[in-house]
Amino acid sequence: MRAYDRAEPLIAIHVPKAGGITARAVFERWFGDGFLRHYYDEREGCLPERHDLRALHSVSRPVVVYGHFNRARSFGVQDYYPDVRQFVTILRDPFEMAVSRYFYVRKAGGSWRDQGRVPLQPLQDYLRTFSSPMLNHFPRVVTLENYRNVIEEDFIEVGLTEHLDESLARIALALGKPYNRHSKLEYLNATPRDQVVPDGLREEFIARHPLEFAVYDYARQRFMGR
Repeated sequence: MRAYDRAEPLIAIHVPKAGGITARAVFERWFGDGFLRHYYDEREGCLPERHDLRALHSVSRPVVVYGHFNRARSFGVQDYYPDVRQFVTILRDPFEMAVSRYFYVRKAGGSWRDQGRVPLQPLQDYLRTFSSPMLNHFPRVVTLENYRNVIEEDFIEVGLTEHLDESLARIALALGKPYNRHSKLEYLNATPRDQVVPDGLREEFIARHPLEFAVYDYARQRFMGR
């Protein structure tokens, strides 16, 4: 993966339901007033603010743009910051991420402007028709042919939700930031589940999402092999 260049802005991609709220609190401490949010306002239906990174960034005050970058909804990396060349993110098992997303959106989506994005069907029906948005958050289009190159060329570090403390420690090391691995990591924004995940759904889901699992498995093998 690439080395962090303090002279250039950084984007931290918050893939939804992958530990990003917990990690966000850490990035806010690291970057202070150089921390810039990038989130679609679901209640108002408003796109994220566009920041002038050339004006805001400097070596003495580096900035990070942190948030959701969804190409399919017109607020992706290329839509806002096509000149940024360095990224970090945290990924989660795509099936677990989809299940978590289902329960979160059903709980939080009551106040959203677009009620069409709030699932009304049972979990198994939702998962059988779910189109994973995970790779829409990446800085460029990902395919089975290029996903390894995207990870190796664009990212400084790719962490795993399943190893969040270790992931943040590695990101801290790459960015030259402090991180106390012995502190109790507080997991934020977890959503209770009121339905049981039926047997067999995971295997069906994997078969329908080969690219997402290829990306996740590659990132996981890289992470666990170090």
